[in-house]
Amino acid sequence: MGTPTTQIHRGDCWAAGKTLTPITAERARNELADGAKPCDACRPDRPLGMPPPQP
Repeated sequence: MGTPTTQIHRGDCWAAGKTLTPITAERARNELADGAKPCDACRPDRPLGMPPPQP
């Protein structure tokens, strides 16, 4: 699916830095389901309806 993602952010996240690459909600769900970590600041998994990450 392209470049590996280490952390998923919302587009308006203050903690994301300057190297964001926009992706679709579907891809974000897939990335999160495959183990990408949601940002602790903006929590993009919540509006996408994803279950909370497991420790």
